[in-house]
Formats: sequence, C-alpha cells, structure tokens
Amino acid sequence: MKRAATFLGLMAGALTLACSTLTTAVDYDHTANWSQFHTFQLAAGDRDVVTFTQKRIADAITQQLTSKGWQAVTSDPDIVVYTHGVRSEQTQWNATSTGGGWGYRGWGGMGGMATATETKIPIGTLVVDLVNPKTKELVWRGTASDQISASGAEQGQVQNAVAELFKNFPPGTGK
Repeated sequence: MKRAATFLGLMAGALTLACSTLTTAVDYDHTANWSQFHTFQLAAGDRDVVTFTQKRIADAITQQLTSKGWQAVTSDPDIVVYTHGVRSEQTQWNATSTGGGWGYRGWGGMGGMATATETKIPIGTLVVDLVNPKTKELVWRGTASDQISASGAEQGQVQNAVAELFKNFPPGTGK
C-alpha cells in the first residue's frame, strides 16, 4: 500500500511539472478613455538578457496589439509600450521514500529510508507597461510568470503569455 501511495505521489508531482504554471495579472486605469488610443511604439524597458527572447516578446506584443486594431508607429504614439523581463529561481524540494518498515497498519513501524532533493526551477516574469506619453502616466500593466527552460528556448511560452495578457484588451471592450 505504501508503494502505491509513493508511486501516486511521484506521478502527481511529475504531472504538476508537465502542466503550465503560467500566472498572469492585469490592472489598468479605469478612468482612461481607451477609445483615444490607436497607435503604439515599443520602447526600451528593462530588457530580457537573452536577445532572442526580447525579440519574441516585442513580436508577440506587436502581433497582439495590431490584431486589436492598433498600429505600430515610430513617432508620436498614443501609447508607449515598455517591457521588463526578470529571470529568477524557485526552490522545489522533492522527497522520496523507499517504503519498508513493519508494524500494525503503519503504526509503530520501523525501517525504510527517505531522501530529499533540492531542485532550482528557473522562473521568467514578463511585465508589460503601457504609458500615455502625453501625461507620462501608466494606463495599463500586465504581468506574466511561468517556469522557463534554462536554455532560453521559450518561444511558445512567450506567445502564450502575451496572448493571455492581451486576451481582454483594450479594457472595457468585453472581447
């Protein structure tokens, strides 16, 4: 019985790692008149350290905004888009048991061994800020965090994260 429980625990842990851990949050200025914004320009924020990833972020944001009817411009935009990429690590502890032991229904049993291993999970966080250049005020912020690969090969994750951030954009449209 203990072996079955241990096996099920290990399988649940493996399935949890296989599932997406994407978390997103969006907040915006509820008093902003979103019908006045039609153009945007990407600007340098705190860029991701991996150049390929930064280009993927810029391309994904451009694709999302243009699909909403906005136009990318090189001067005099209605909105300036700043991106901030942060990479960090999260510690995960995994415990395994060899089972074993004896006793009455698990009480008073002796024997068996357990080991714990520490794993560092790389986490990527993307922050997208939309700023009104005329007022210099933040009008929209989206954040997305997910487990990433150590190699930086997260192209699909970037596209999914940005799509999730802009799913109900612009605010108040109910799209």
